[in-house]
Amino acid sequence: MRKIIYAVFIIHLLFLAYLNNFYFAGIPVRSLLILLAGGMVVFYQPSLLAELRPVNMVYLFLALYGLVISVLNTVTVGSIASGELKLLQSYLVILSAYFVVRELGFRYLALAFLIITTPSAVVGILQGIDLHAAWNLQEVLMNLQNKVISEEIQSQITEALSRPPGLALYAIPQTYMLLTAMIFSAYLVLGRTTSMQAQLLLMVVNLLLLGGIAVSETRSAIGAALLILGLVYLYRFPRLTVILGLMAMVLGAVLWFIKSGQMLDSRLVSLEDESAQGRKTLYKFGIELFIQHPFGYGFNFDSVQYAQTYFINSEPFFHYDPDEKAHYIVPVHNSILNIVHTYGFAGLLVLFYYLSRLVDGFWYRYVFIGASLFNSAFHNAGIMTGDLFIDVAIGALLYESWLRRQLLAKPAVAYDRHLQQAALVS
Repeated sequence: MRKIIYAVFIIHLLFLAYLNNFYFAGIPVRSLLILLAGGMVVFYQPSLLAELRPVNMVYLFLALYGLVISVLNTVTVGSIASGELKLLQSYLVILSAYFVVRELGFRYLALAFLIITTPSAVVGILQGIDLHAAWNLQEVLMNLQNKVISEEIQSQITEALSRPPGLALYAIPQTYMLLTAMIFSAYLVLGRTTSMQAQLLLMVVNLLLLGGIAVSETRSAIGAALLILGLVYLYRFPRLTVILGLMAMVLGAVLWFIKSGQMLDSRLVSLEDESAQGRKTLYKFGIELFIQHPFGYGFNFDSVQYAQTYFINSEPFFHYDPDEKAHYIVPVHNSILNIVHTYGFAGLLVLFYYLSRLVDGFWYRYVFIGASLFNSAFHNAGIMTGDLFIDVAIGALLYESWLRRQLLAKPAVAYDRHLQQAALVS
């Protein structure tokens, strides 16, 4: 049964990564697969739920509070059901990942995730050097999906659609996926049982992941990736990291002067593009929405649709120049603002509690969670806001916390096998 659950969960990851828009009976196949995997976990080992008590509390509160606020704000039944389903899927991803790591070992999940995602990074790099075959491969996957991206969504992500997406739908999901892969890879780098040959292979994998993120031209993700790799390798191989870091800086400076900056896309070295220019207005608007409704708006709140009536019928809290109104046609691009728009100030408190439990005193988790938050602060998905990739990593983090509690409570000898199997850092 364990292997069956593992197989279903891995197939779910494949659909999440590359066939997210493949629908059956109006429902994403990826959603059906995670409902199946999570349901089997609950049926096969219901006692596992007790080990996820902090997650249970967080998601139960979000489900109940979101329901109450949605009803008070007359949110449609369909939107409420959609919001609750998204929460359920996020919870089941965490539960299933936790089950896989606990029952089979960390390497089963980490290596599977890296095997699934690294090819997308390679394809993204090839797209970045304008290899048509790489773009054609991504187009084949796009054609397999029977639900196209709506015109409304396409209008909101026009600029992102033109950047190398690897094998993902477009560049932003690619960066979420590769950042989570980098977290799994970083765990293996830090692992005590990882051989030097494996470390060399992981270094190649990490360079590919970094390259895939870099060609996506997503600045926040590039910063998050450099933070993870820089601090993890500085801890694990301090001398080598300093030497390679200095060499990379010198090489980058030389290439910059030789090419006079032409080798880099202006989006990476300038904040003058449309995406960057609109952020200030979007964040200002997002904060204003929170001030107007500090208890939240409920599930599936659409800031774009709300803006169309709000700025006509209401007096804005902030001053907006005429040209700023053009930026309202896209969401606020900040996962934390999305949390407070849905759940209000209570959502912010729950987020802080949840993050504290995820970090749980491990120094490298501050790096992983901090990098994830940094990236999601410039995008709509993140922890508690629909980033199912990071939910997979959260399952592993929670198992590590459980494992440490067991090691502290009982003789360590009885749990050495699990520690070796998981290869997590103690």
